[in-house]
Amino acid sequence: MNIDQIREQLHRLIDEVDDIYVLNGLYRNLSAEKRHREAYEKEQREKAQAAKNRKK
Repeated sequence: MNIDQIREQLHRLIDEVDDIYVLNGLYRNLSAEKRHREAYEKEQREKAQAAKNRKK
């Protein structure tokens, strides 16, 4: 391999690492949003159930 081939391969590897880093960040954000949404929905169900129980 000559230096240009090595340099090109290194750049491709760096691009792959960057892509993985970005995808991991997106996954963490989506996971956090899902947890927050599920917690909010659970809280809303509990509030609705509590209100329903108070009416009885």
